[in-house]
Amino acid sequence: MRSINRNLYLCLACLTVAGCATLEEYTGLSAGGGSLVTNLNLVSTEKEVQLGQQFSTEVEKEEPLLNNPAMQHYVEEVGGRLAKVAPRQEVSYSFKVIDAPDTVNAFALPGGYMYIYTGLMKLCDNEAELAAVMAHEIAHVSGKHHGEMMTRQTGMEVISSIALGENPGAAATLASQLFTSGVAARFSRAQEREADSTGMDILYRAGYPPEAMVSFMNKLLALDRESGGGRSLPIFATHPSPEERVALLQDLMRQYPEENRSYGEDRYFEEVRSHF
Repeated sequence: MRSINRNLYLCLACLTVAGCATLEEYTGLSAGGGSLVTNLNLVSTEKEVQLGQQFSTEVEKEEPLLNNPAMQHYVEEVGGRLAKVAPRQEVSYSFKVIDAPDTVNAFALPGGYMYIYTGLMKLCDNEAELAAVMAHEIAHVSGKHHGEMMTRQTGMEVISSIALGENPGAAATLASQLFTSGVAARFSRAQEREADSTGMDILYRAGYPPEAMVSFMNKLLALDRESGGGRSLPIFATHPSPEERVALLQDLMRQYPEENRSYGEDRYFEEVRSHF
């Protein structure tokens, strides 16, 4: 993603910190200096959605959306099926397709704004594999990983100063650091593992075979090796190694009963692959 102007950084960052809370509420520290609560998140759902709305506007200024209403509707239908069973229901998920046939990637913004590149859709052989990628991104939103990421990257001193209103410039710096290299660039390995685990559960609960997440990850691994390795694909730039993820997903898959679920090959060919 291209860089966003400094004024937007300031605007976005101001949205990330809710006002009027005490330092203890923000930091998870007691007045006596208790330990830090893990997975700390300073960003309310309302502010997260506001942030996502503004950032999605910038994405759509820079990235060409696909001009194919039928395919866009199909992606929204698949996404809606997944979103219905997502653990987090207080946000409205949206799904849009970016017309970039040479880019294998997908990402979610704060508040449930998701983008899928046509290059990734070309790589999928069936609806279940597309759903697997989308379920992983939905899981980042359901896990409130964006808020945790922003909170973690500031450090406690910065968090405290922002919470107390003592360092308004720190908010602009925070937004710049988080988004200049891509919205998912700073998810932790633990968050990525959680997104794989929760994503597979979303996939299964929506009626898709969990094996689809493994099969698509193997495709990405093969493509990465063909490209020279070293995580050359954008989707691998910030995630754990593809080999590690395949092994984890295979372990997760064993938790689900073996069932004869449809991968949706025929419909996917009709709705997507026949257009490329």
